[in-house]
Amino acid sequence: MREMEEENMEEEYSTRKRRGISWRMVSKGGMEIINGFTIDDLDTKSLSEAQNAYEKVFVLIRSTLEKNENRCMDDLDDRLHCCQEIVDTLKTFGFVK
Repeated sequence: MREMEEENMEEEYSTRKRRGISWRMVSKGGMEIINGFTIDDLDTKSLSEAQNAYEKVFVLIRSTLEKNENRCMDDLDDRLHCCQEIVDTLKTFGFVK
């Protein structure tokens, strides 16, 4: 049943809100809209609590951004610095070679 629903869905939107993801799927033709909220606690989860690669990468990126919270994303040099920090962190933990 879920597979059939996914085939009929045209668009999907998601937005992180603290403890989880608020999501919306719109059917082809826009006749049906399904909303939901999935709690994953990635706003507070530690690396040791992460259950899969997606969660581990999320926690690593979140932690790196927290260490660079004084950086301004409107400034190119600050954005590039954060990108470099994220990639270096992912490399350290074996997610990037």
